[in-house]
Amino acid sequence: MELPAFWERKNSCWKVLDCSRYVYQKCPAYFYVERPCWENAYTQNEILLGLRRDCQSCRVFKLYQESDSNK
Repeated sequence: MELPAFWERKNSCWKVLDCSRYVYQKCPAYFYVERPCWENAYTQNEILLGLRRDCQSCRVFKLYQESDSNK
């Protein structure tokens, strides 16, 4: 799968979080890769792990939001 501009030279969130293919293939972040994963509602991390939608504690958000702001 070719990832759009936002993900260029970045690992997808399912790679960063080490999701299995059984998990990420059902996740909105996998289907809607044209936007950052934190802009998708009800990701598999939220559903399966019961994680709150809290960007400040999300590894992917912190990793890429900070790297994008340093450009």
